[in-house]
Amino acid sequence: MRKSGWLLVSLATVAILGGCRSAACEELADAYADVARKSQPCLESAPLPAFDPDLCEQNLRECDGEDLDQLQAQIVCYQKLGTCQPDQSASFLQDITFCDSHALSNACEAAIF
Repeated sequence: MRKSGWLLVSLATVAILGGCRSAACEELADAYADVARKSQPCLESAPLPAFDPDLCEQNLRECDGEDLDQLQAQIVCYQKLGTCQPDQSASFLQDITFCDSHALSNACEAAIF
């Protein structure tokens, strides 16, 4: 009976993490789209590379807990960006660079981008 309790806890943990992982890829895709929209008033092209949430979802297992924390920090940072103003494009790009400073491990970044 004790073993079955651990099994249930393990399965619940996998289910929870699986749900969080899906949310992370979708949230990042939404954040990238939002940054592209916010950049339109002053930049000719989106300042972030193309992002495929399906690729992210397929390979997110390469990211550990610290990577997921950094990914969430990036998402929050991107969400806080204001709309770019034509005379402040350099500042807008600096803010994006700051968001990118929440660095992922090389393995994680290579897997999901």
